[in-house]
Amino acid sequence: MRWIPFIIMAVLAALVIAVPLVRNRKPPMSRADYDLQVYRDQLRELQEDVERGAVTKEQEAAARLEIDRRILGVTDTPYRRTGELRKWQMAVALGILVPAVSIGLYWVLGAPGADDQPFADRAPIIQEAPISQEVLDFIAEQTAMLEINPEDGEGWMLLGRAHAYTGDFEDSVSAFRRAIALGLNAAGTQMEMVESLYNIAGGFITQEAQAAIDAALVDDPAHPGARFYQGLALSQAERTQEAFDVWISLAADTPADAPLWPFLRQSLQEAAQQLGLNLAELMPPPPEAAPQSPLEAMTAEEQMALIEGMVSQLAERLVEEPDDLEGWLRLSQSYRVLGLLDDAQEAVARAVALSPNDPLVLLQQAGLMLTASEDGMVPPEAAVIFRRALELEPDSAEALFYSGVAYAETDDPTAARAEWTKLLALLDPAGDAYAQVQMRMDALSAE
Repeated sequence: MRWIPFIIMAVLAALVIAVPLVRNRKPPMSRADYDLQVYRDQLRELQEDVERGAVTKEQEAAARLEIDRRILGVTDTPYRRTGELRKWQMAVALGILVPAVSIGLYWVLGAPGADDQPFADRAPIIQEAPISQEVLDFIAEQTAMLEINPEDGEGWMLLGRAHAYTGDFEDSVSAFRRAIALGLNAAGTQMEMVESLYNIAGGFITQEAQAAIDAALVDDPAHPGARFYQGLALSQAERTQEAFDVWISLAADTPADAPLWPFLRQSLQEAAQQLGLNLAELMPPPPEAAPQSPLEAMTAEEQMALIEGMVSQLAERLVEEPDDLEGWLRLSQSYRVLGLLDDAQEAVARAVALSPNDPLVLLQQAGLMLTASEDGMVPPEAAVIFRRALELEPDSAEALFYSGVAYAETDDPTAARAEWTKLLALLDPAGDAYAQVQMRMDALSAE
């Protein structure tokens, strides 16, 4: 029965994460989509072309500036409100990919009817599986972002999920520990860490995993994953009657169509057999299945229409409540997600008018200008805004980086070097983000 928790936790994670998904689509490209590995590859290929004489000096300069522009995906996400969408989408993607791959591998490679083996005789639990480049890119990007902003609890949680998906459970646990230490200690996060700990221990509940289960039950005594794993821990401690009692109580709260139900029933059958109990007489009838939510019943087109309607309602409300700063920022980001960049810039301009000295508002405005830039360069008006943000927040990594890019694009390498020197002082010298900025400074020197 030890294979059951793997599938259960994967399914529960998918249920928690995937419900908010309203339609399956690819977001508009932004600089957050360009990760560190892509940047390194592009810069290396450019240098090879130069050495072969395949590009001219002018072409090299233009290409290098385009690569500079793409650093936004490395350095600015922790500081920009517009970066939240990518995290949300990746959270949903991981929530779907993890159970899909786990269950698929189990049914191909697993053996439900096999007898238990001693732990020492078992083959490794984790089988190698193809890992999408998107997940690897996300890990590289997220790691670089956390070097800049190590207090981003949500970032650590997403990194933990990504490492768990790749089978790197040691790093997954480390990331979840950081997220929990930073306050993301809800039952769901605790149980995601438990799953990684369970994998590391080869299918056993360790002392740390038990502590996390206990914390999850304190936060949410009804959490189904925590209750199931609590029963498993009792079973492994040869406290089969107590495990049965936990599972039979969980069965009373588990709908008949819940993904957890068949696995819970099998665990109860095995425990009842060990205890010599008649499960049929003791099994409570499961509660009725929860009704399908209106959103789940919609088609993708209907969901999109609903989103557009909500955005329109927000815009109409702001006409009546024009002093709602957060409302204008939400409207700007909503328009940006829908690809309506002109409308997004108008909305963020209203936010700037309400709070002209808020660095985050200014950075969102400048970021939209970058997104709308047709030539990929920093527009002059965006450069002015980045430097205004620096006056208000001298340690803004995003503003320092883009102010430097703007100086480089206007043939002022001395000023660009000054901005990036300040940025390097804020970064971890051992991190990828530091190396990328240093490479740009070296490129300035070479010119």
